[in-house]
Amino acid sequence: MANYNSIEKIISAEILRTNEDNLLANTVCNTDFAGDIKDRGDSVVFIGLNDPTVYDYEGSITYEDIDDSSMQLLIDQDKAFSFKVKDIEALRSSIGLEDSQTKRASYLLKNEVDTYVFNLYGDAGVAMDAVEATPENVLTTVAEMKQALEEANVPDGRTWIVVPPFIKTKLMLAGIKFQINNGVNGTGAVAFTDELGCDIYVSNQLAVDENGNTMMLAGSYSAIAYAEQVLETQVLDRLENSFDKAVRGRLVFGAKVIKPRELVCCPVSDGGNSL
Repeated sequence: MANYNSIEKIISAEILRTNEDNLLANTVCNTDFAGDIKDRGDSVVFIGLNDPTVYDYEGSITYEDIDDSSMQLLIDQDKAFSFKVKDIEALRSSIGLEDSQTKRASYLLKNEVDTYVFNLYGDAGVAMDAVEATPENVLTTVAEMKQALEEANVPDGRTWIVVPPFIKTKLMLAGIKFQINNGVNGTGAVAFTDELGCDIYVSNQLAVDENGNTMMLAGSYSAIAYAEQVLETQVLDRLENSFDKAVRGRLVFGAKVIKPRELVCCPVSDGGNSL
């Protein structure tokens, strides 16, 4: 007889591992929160979001409590998956394989999270004009997004930009070399340290506006707060009116733009690849 408790732990670990390796929300967001997440509706706290004040020294010192600058994040998003299996041991043996049901469920949960986070583009403090991107203007577009972050005092090494695949193609044609891709959706990353001083990530989960523009985002690693918890990964022995087993799981999370000046949105469309 299958050890369902063991399988449930393995599936939970699979979801966590997929999120750690592929979830851009975990990569580009501030995830340093305090508090426990037990269900949707819980809140966690992000502490000390403001920078200390620099003042003229005139012989006396006043200590400010920057921990008072905390922000509560509501865990209001709840995603689930559920599917039937005939052979639970076959499921266990397939865990970790790229085409396994648990791996696919984990990837799809990851996509739902990234889609939600990148749909926060409307809260960006800087909104650029739409750009019809080509290999000739793509570096200028990225540089202007980086400039907006520098004007918000975001230093090199603390900046990211998430681009759609067609922008990646234009960057490559402009001479930028990308690392080997990771992830089911062609998600990859490149360190842009020498050229522009920011990290580039590629995603299919960026939002698209009513005009068909992809809402490309750039920000600091402190601009968006994100917290998650895997809940209720379960294997049910038998479904009603069926001999099949059932597998189900839940992921609850929340995200919020907490430093709008450190988030830039640029609508981009594909202007072709002619040089």
